[in-house]
Amino acid sequence: MSLADRARRSRSAFARRFPQLADAIAAQSAQASLILDGDLPADILFGDRRIYGGDARQRSRAQVDEFMAKPLRLIMESPNAAGLVSEVCIGLVRAMERTLAEAGVSELSRGPVSAPTFLIIFGVGLGYHLEELIRRTGARWIIIVEPFLEFIGHSFTSVDWEGLLKRVDGAEGAIHIVTDLDPGHIVNAIMGRVAAHGTPFLDGSWVFTHYPLWAFAEAGKRLHGAAEFAYINRGFFEDEIVMMTNAVANFSNHSFSLLDARPRRHRPETAVVVGAGPSLDEGIETLHRIRDRVLLFSGGTALRPLLRAGLVPDFHCELENGPQVYEVISEANKHGDLAQIRLIASATIDPRVASMFGETILFLRDSVSSTCILRGDKAPVSGAAPTCVNTAMAAAAMLGFTDFVLFGADCGTRPGMPDHAEGTIYRDVEKWQKYLARRARYPLEVEGNFGGIAVTNWVYDASRRMLMDLIATYQLNVVNCSDGALIAGATPRVPEALEIDGAVIDRARIIAELKRAMTQYRPGEILRDRRLEGLRERAMAMYADLRTLLARFDAETADFAGVYAAMHDFLHKAGDAYGQAQSIAGGSLHALPRIAMFYGGRAQDAALRRRLFETFQAETQRALTAMERATDELLERLSAPAGAPAAAG
Repeated sequence: MSLADRARRSRSAFARRFPQLADAIAAQSAQASLILDGDLPADILFGDRRIYGGDARQRSRAQVDEFMAKPLRLIMESPNAAGLVSEVCIGLVRAMERTLAEAGVSELSRGPVSAPTFLIIFGVGLGYHLEELIRRTGARWIIIVEPFLEFIGHSFTSVDWEGLLKRVDGAEGAIHIVTDLDPGHIVNAIMGRVAAHGTPFLDGSWVFTHYPLWAFAEAGKRLHGAAEFAYINRGFFEDEIVMMTNAVANFSNHSFSLLDARPRRHRPETAVVVGAGPSLDEGIETLHRIRDRVLLFSGGTALRPLLRAGLVPDFHCELENGPQVYEVISEANKHGDLAQIRLIASATIDPRVASMFGETILFLRDSVSSTCILRGDKAPVSGAAPTCVNTAMAAAAMLGFTDFVLFGADCGTRPGMPDHAEGTIYRDVEKWQKYLARRARYPLEVEGNFGGIAVTNWVYDASRRMLMDLIATYQLNVVNCSDGALIAGATPRVPEALEIDGAVIDRARIIAELKRAMTQYRPGEILRDRRLEGLRERAMAMYADLRTLLARFDAETADFAGVYAAMHDFLHKAGDAYGQAQSIAGGSLHALPRIAMFYGGRAQDAALRRRLFETFQAETQRALTAMERATDELLERLSAPAGAPAAAG
């Protein structure tokens, strides 16, 4: 086949699969040229530089051999990230470990040997490496990153794209192509594809770099952090029981304003959001200077240092549902009068917290069971997680503020700096000092707000990225006085240089206007049209259908991935058919097959895989029975007409 015929055939196959990308390639102006060896492409000349510096086929073959001898893979080292905070999931782990012990197996493969996974390829070039990599890794889903469209066009002369696409399709896989040059966008695109196919399949993924490029190096570094964060299971059964209980208790026991996501009139005032990052110490003087011209929102553990400094927030924001929030606020209460402050909190917060503040504003946190089941026509507040700084900024944006200043929103810390501001419980109270010491770890480096680097972790980096999304989505004008990680879209400014124009604001009038823009509820009023009684029958039907789904799988095939896919599909489609009851159990139901995949995918012996699958089926059936009983008890208790439910511990 001639060079022209080969290129025509590949271009046609590629265009059928990726028509928009093919059009973009055709529209590219030539910046690189092919170097031929006879009728075969041997190199690409880009400017005055050869990409391969020799025979591309030979170099690509050697590169693949070297990679397979020592591959770079994304490995989940333990099943902990799959949901081991859940007793339901811990029971499965213990059962799988017992099965291994009974089989005399003390060590599994470090990575999966029998599970479908991803192959991430940074760089196409001439593409001689593509087919061999796909064949030798056995990956099902291929994500190719190539920001230089002209290289893909040149690969039509050297790669049989028609055959390549057919082979991947035949293995029930897919090829995805990312053409961005920005490392952050590259990682987001990769993780979006991963999420679409199933995050558990990221375990064991192969990461291959074909040619050196700064964007590939940076994206590869960020990819490891994104993968570790993605492995973490979101939500679990026992926590959802607490959130349902707390939400009903808060709605039953307190008068409150409901903050929802409907549009509100933009406010002309400046909202100051304060987090507990270490740079808050440098901003206290400025906060005193501007206090009478701004509305002050504190987030989480920032309340205590503010009160100690004589700064009383207008609003204090909380997100989490555990009893530790009550403990932390009780510590802050020793340093100021909380009756002067309005609480803005997720409806799932410990019900003891609301009574500590002068007024209560509740919002529905997106994705959690209490919101799915109880929301009615009320729009949940998005972007309020994962930290209380996100809660404060999202809440203020929902209230109509567009001008913001951030203090202590470090989203990490500077190397060598403390983890939190002076006056926080993490600096002053021994119990919380020990708690932080067990958890503080900052493996990621990101650009600093005032240059240099900041160190962060997956949670704080997710907080930073969510703040960036909120700024972009609502077109907020944000000044960042925090000396931590750079938040794109916010203007860095040292606290001493901050000026807030205008006269002293009429705080009482503004807060009254904000309150009028929200719906007011008396105790129990919001629950009157929520039919929890009928939900019990739908929940029982859901658990019966889940048992039937699990029983369809035969231990002989030990199809761990198939169970995960079926469970994921079931939960995705459940919705109103079960009255949103799947939202209570969904986190743990996603985690159970992920844990099973961890063990089953690493078992090289087929008989051992079958035994592990039998254990998984039996333990999951027991877990379904236990969750069904606990769900029924919860819904019976919450739908009881007399008495308000107590807070869950």
